[in-house]
Amino acid sequence: MRITKPEWLRHDADKKKLSAIFSLDFHPDGTRLATSGMDNKIRLWNTRAITAKDQEQRLISTLSSHSGAVLCVRFSHGDGRYLASGADDMVVLIWERDEGEFMPGNLSASSALSGPLSETWRPMRRLTGHESDVCDLAWSPDNRFLATCGLDNTVLVWDGATFERVAKLTGHEQFVKGLTFDPAGKYLATQSDDKTMRIWRTSDWAQHAVVSRPFEDNLFSTYFRRPSWSPDGDCVAAANAANGKVPVAAVVSRDEWTADLSFVGHRAAVEAVRFNPNVFRRAESPASCVCAAGGQDRGVSVWLTSQHMPIAAATNLFAGNLMDLAWHTAPAAGDDGVVAVLAACSYDGTVAVMEFTEAELGRPIPAQEQQAMLRKHGWIGRSGGDDDASGQRPMLAESVEQLRLEQLAEPAAADRDSRIAQIMDACLLPAAPAAEPPMAAEAPVPVMTKSGKKRVAPVFVRPLGGHAAQPSPAIGQAQPLGAGSSTAATAPPAASVERVAVDAPVWIEARALGTRALAAESDGGAAGAAIAATVQPLGRQTLVHAQSISAARVHLSVPRVVAHVTCTATATRAVLAAYNQAAASTVVSTAEDGSVMWTKHMTGSAVALLAASDAVAAASCSDGSLHVFDSASGARLLPPIVGEAHLAHLRCVGRFCLALDCVGQLTVWDVDRLSAVVDHVSVAPLLYSAELAADHQTGGEDAVRAPKRHKATVALTAADVAPDTGAPIVCLSDGRAFAYHLQLRSWLCIGDPTAYAGSEFAPRPPLAHGGGVGRVAFTPTVATPLGRIQETGWHQRSLSARKDTATGGDGAVSAEKRRLVTLDHLEHQVMAAAAIGSSEDVTRFVELLARHLARDGDRQRVEFWMRSLLGPALIKGECPQSADPLQWTPMLAGVPKRRLLARALPILASNRGLQGVVTEYSDVLSKLL
Repeated sequence: MRITKPEWLRHDADKKKLSAIFSLDFHPDGTRLATSGMDNKIRLWNTRAITAKDQEQRLISTLSSHSGAVLCVRFSHGDGRYLASGADDMVVLIWERDEGEFMPGNLSASSALSGPLSETWRPMRRLTGHESDVCDLAWSPDNRFLATCGLDNTVLVWDGATFERVAKLTGHEQFVKGLTFDPAGKYLATQSDDKTMRIWRTSDWAQHAVVSRPFEDNLFSTYFRRPSWSPDGDCVAAANAANGKVPVAAVVSRDEWTADLSFVGHRAAVEAVRFNPNVFRRAESPASCVCAAGGQDRGVSVWLTSQHMPIAAATNLFAGNLMDLAWHTAPAAGDDGVVAVLAACSYDGTVAVMEFTEAELGRPIPAQEQQAMLRKHGWIGRSGGDDDASGQRPMLAESVEQLRLEQLAEPAAADRDSRIAQIMDACLLPAAPAAEPPMAAEAPVPVMTKSGKKRVAPVFVRPLGGHAAQPSPAIGQAQPLGAGSSTAATAPPAASVERVAVDAPVWIEARALGTRALAAESDGGAAGAAIAATVQPLGRQTLVHAQSISAARVHLSVPRVVAHVTCTATATRAVLAAYNQAAASTVVSTAEDGSVMWTKHMTGSAVALLAASDAVAAASCSDGSLHVFDSASGARLLPPIVGEAHLAHLRCVGRFCLALDCVGQLTVWDVDRLSAVVDHVSVAPLLYSAELAADHQTGGEDAVRAPKRHKATVALTAADVAPDTGAPIVCLSDGRAFAYHLQLRSWLCIGDPTAYAGSEFAPRPPLAHGGGVGRVAFTPTVATPLGRIQETGWHQRSLSARKDTATGGDGAVSAEKRRLVTLDHLEHQVMAAAAIGSSEDVTRFVELLARHLARDGDRQRVEFWMRSLLGPALIKGECPQSADPLQWTPMLAGVPKRRLLARALPILASNRGLQGVVTEYSDVLSKLL
């Protein structure tokens, strides 16, 4: 055994007085050692700098979000994704490593460190519920649960995935100072100052046994009572026990729950015991577990369960009481023969590291052999067995069809698990995209004035108009929503020429005046002045407005006429430009290589808006007319269209042309078929509901009754078209998105950042890109149509000055409510994806919905979805043409429903409690296909 005490491994801030270190733990891969102490901080250390004594970076990160002394830290098992910490501020924090750049608010001070190993960890959940200091915590072997205990005499159990509270255990009568999970997953052991160890079942969290005899004679008081369960599951070692008047660490046997054995030799109370998570075997000796114990005698002893004496003992190792122990086992013995490392921390603020060789401990046994030891206690893992980890007997397959479905699910399980993060990224929000590099500028040139002084001459940085903007996207492309369509955005003047690149972000200010149209004289001159301020142009030309605009329900801002307007077609990258003169305009279409495709001269009016797709080009003029051309040749497809009011927005997608006028009337034409897909549908319901919600949120007195509004509190940020159906999609500045259903003839809300609070797929607000609400460029990072729309809405919501109070705080949603809200959210996502015709989103969310239905076992809901996807059992084929559309439609967003059912059945079959109904539908489906 080799002992090392690094002098630099400490928590003192001023280098004058050491700060007590209360807890430590190794990351599962052994590369990091986490320590926590009296200074309210958690520090992550590079273990190679400790054991190999390399001149590498020592301190990796400092985590400082607790407001009190941090009393316990533990990494989650497996990949060590999470680090849980508990402190005397009564809070448990769940930390997660941030792979991106350090951002303010991550609450990790690694940004102040320099070196290639520096890391940033951010607190992703804050668990509240304890009413006093949190003394100890532990993860279950499969990370399914996290248990915490404290000086409020209680034990709280949290879900290891959602971190919602699962149970509150209240059997102890005094401070609970330590706990440990059974490696077989059946029990949780807790120790308290009431001189008992209590065993709790993880199946129902009922008390299973109480162990008191080893602690009855104990007269010692300790900071902690940290127990530890042996890796083979046979026994649990308890701290602060006594054999008569001799302090010992009692070994409590499983099932009988008696303490016939003890680790003897310490001269004062034992504060902590810790088993190595591996079982070892030395030469021909039987396999044995390795346990370390330490306490108030300031020493450490190491034991093999196959021997009666300790294999190592270090006395007077510290100047203060030992607080905690941690093990790490190397995958293979190194050149120096070291197979295991034991770390111990003390109240004196130091850490000791003990390295053990293969000659001292032996070799770790294979994982399969260790799992076989646990199976006798009911552990089944992934291989099956008599009982599952919760102590319940697993359900057997009742038919060959059930086994066939499970076999179909197994090859795709790994692929589905690898895609789950991508699927959730379409519902949650990814990290902020990297900013585009700025355009290189010419170097400033110093010049000499007549007086002999040097001055720096101004240089040209970039053009103010032209083709610098990004191309416009279609609905299914991961591009900024609304790009490539005409907007009311303006550009700063360049000399005496004004230019507008209409690929700029959409921002159309709106005023909703009430639930019904108002007479022009209802508001006197004030209303007229407000409206005139909205629609009066700032350019040289004047737009002629409809006479009834003052009586309209909605007023949208319109663009001013400027000298130069451009837009870019999505697929062909052709650039459409309009050059305005006094009473005429020249429209030029230029290919991507710069060659002129066609030129069009229009007299009598100037062009205010442009839009182009690969098939259609459109120009809206100052006289209120709309001209439609063929994108490739410039041939006129229609005589000028004259509407009721001037246009505020223009968009072309494929063969569809969308026009939104300044009184809120939206029309979509199918230019190829010369028909109107949507005819003068008003956006007033969307704007009015948005302003009403804003009034509710701000607590206005007239939140419900407000027949007139003149202050622009909401804006349209996108008006797009579904490329397959031509259905319009409108996004608002409050983050909500709406799609018009052509059959229902109604607006459907397909995205709302404040809805479904508590869902497992509820999005987190993204980092703001720029400040304030308005025309802020944003490029979505989600490739799917629905995810792109909803992510853009969350971005717009994050820019709003209003504080979002609908999502609630951590721990505010119960596990049952989260389950119900998640299912409702997934069903909404399926139908929202169908509303915009996104086959990719429909397929993904149907699989996610099936996964959650299988997990929850909601039989009625499962039957409903399988019945709706299967359709009439008398009609054969994957996509039957003979189905009555009034009763059942065979397609969902262009995907055959029965194909979706075939993908969902193996997922649902993973819950054998549903196998009766699942196999029934599987048999019927196999006969129909």
